[in-house]
Amino acid sequence: MLEVLGQGVLLQGDSGIGKSDLALGLVDRGHRLIADDAVEFVVEKQRLLGRCRAGFEGFLEVHGLGVVSLARLYGAQAVLKQAVLDLVLLLESPAIDNYDRLQPVPRSWQMLGVAVPAWSIACAGPRNLVLIVETAVRLNQCRQQGYDAGIDLQSRLACLLKEGVA
Repeated sequence: MLEVLGQGVLLQGDSGIGKSDLALGLVDRGHRLIADDAVEFVVEKQRLLGRCRAGFEGFLEVHGLGVVSLARLYGAQAVLKQAVLDLVLLLESPAIDNYDRLQPVPRSWQMLGVAVPAWSIACAGPRNLVLIVETAVRLNQCRQQGYDAGIDLQSRLACLLKEGVA
């Protein structure tokens, strides 16, 4: 779990899919690690609050490098004690490419009776996943404020079709 652009983000996916590498890339860009594999959740004010289990704060296991201390490598500002969980990103190997590219199906992820928005992120090919995560967080912020670019575009296309322009 990390804090990205002020939002708590949980990265989920199979072992070896690249969660730790992605977390390292996000910390390198100035975002903060909350917990690697030892995330604990509690409910406060009907929101999930994620934090690291005591004694594991600031450590990240990176394949090929072993365990690293992000506080030692990047400074104390690279680690955050806790954050409200705002978004879950499900890192997946895309076996089938049969999704709506303009309007992905909204999902939610639940823990302790609290639902959190969840999006699937395909982790194949040459993708800049750090940039994808930052963009997903920005999109989530827009949706929290009531704006959805996919709905906006569909509405504009409908208007053009109605006018006979498209």
